[in-house]
Amino acid sequence: MASSTSSVPPPNSTTPSALMRGWVDQPDGRGTIDILQSCVVTIFLCSWSVLCLNIPEKGKSRRHVLLTKLRWVAFTIFFPEVLTALAGDQYSSASQSVSDFRELAYPQWTMRHAYFADMGGFILQPPDFPPFPVDAQQLHYLVANHYLPFPDTDERDIWNANKGDGFARFITTVQIGWFGIQCLGRAFQHLPMSSFELSTLAFVFCTIPTFFFWRHKPLDAEGTICLRMESRISDILIQAKESASKPYNLTPLDFVRPRPQTGLLTPFWLCLERLFDSRKENSAIPIQTFRNTKRVPPRGLKRVEFAVGAFIGLGYTGIHLGGWNFHFPLAIEQTVWRIASSAMVGIVIIYLMFIGVGTLIAPVVARKYFNTEAKTCLELLALLPRSIQIPLFSGALLGYGSARLYIFMEGFVSLRALPVGTYGSVNWANFIPHV
Repeated sequence: MASSTSSVPPPNSTTPSALMRGWVDQPDGRGTIDILQSCVVTIFLCSWSVLCLNIPEKGKSRRHVLLTKLRWVAFTIFFPEVLTALAGDQYSSASQSVSDFRELAYPQWTMRHAYFADMGGFILQPPDFPPFPVDAQQLHYLVANHYLPFPDTDERDIWNANKGDGFARFITTVQIGWFGIQCLGRAFQHLPMSSFELSTLAFVFCTIPTFFFWRHKPLDAEGTICLRMESRISDILIQAKESASKPYNLTPLDFVRPRPQTGLLTPFWLCLERLFDSRKENSAIPIQTFRNTKRVPPRGLKRVEFAVGAFIGLGYTGIHLGGWNFHFPLAIEQTVWRIASSAMVGIVIIYLMFIGVGTLIAPVVARKYFNTEAKTCLELLALLPRSIQIPLFSGALLGYGSARLYIFMEGFVSLRALPVGTYGSVNWANFIPHV
């Protein structure tokens, strides 16, 4: 019986695919601790430094803010592709805001302004109503209708609200680069990697575009900018007429919304709402800040944005298929890995097809079966009875969640027995041209 602690044997003592069981020391090459440390550090740095959460509600303690971020770190570790899609939706929304303000001849409105508004950075102070946050779309409405002067806030003032640790992001970038180089080196020298490293590589694949999408968004911002308005909210609502006739849920400017459009995560959030009834009533109305989750682009997604989202989603899940022929401690573990990784890819394909095809067929299906109008897959989903929604959503979430949980746990569990070649180090001297 193999001992619980082993050292790496000489390269010629066994085949690279032979399994070495138990904890492996590191004097003669990589050890178990090297693999574990490299993956854990990379994942934690990525999940911590990539997060750009909205401005917390005024009066919340440091402990509450920290716990909120830790919850999002846990969510990011488990669903990095969802966070990337969220960042992509916010990027699209901010880009559309910049385009809208340029049509009003305000080229000084930048991506940072739009992000700052959408994260609750601008607080509107009307004469007849308590202060409340306004997003970029609502600000555009107020400025376009001459209710509020253009908020000529300097971009540097917004960036000064950024409390993020630039050093942490620098360290994360270095770690990502080194981890990627290590993986490439192992691939060129035909050295196997563990399933944990493969999952970490998929995590890095999502982190890079998330950094890109949120590069203009302030990190850990806390300060807000007050916009005093002379126009009365009551007058704005009267002049809005029928569009402002319904009671508001968040702020009096709730009516400044487009027809529900489809973002990368719109069906996902609807799924969670239906299953867990997450539409909680706000303790304070109007709200004091915006939730971190929803930010649907006002005009929906462009085709290129949808294509980018599809590439990231399929890329993230598809990377796990790279472990198809990996050596696992048990044959059943390899079989379940294949099933889980295939299920993740398949569910993402179905999800993307529903967003694309569902939007195309929504008008026809809504008129034929529900005798009403629907222009997006979100509106079509809302028409389905709960007796159909619950099994549909729970099946999709349970299937994807179970597959994702197995992939995550197997990365740790499989470290108990890895091929000998996994513990071999990259010989960097081989990449130096010999004269």
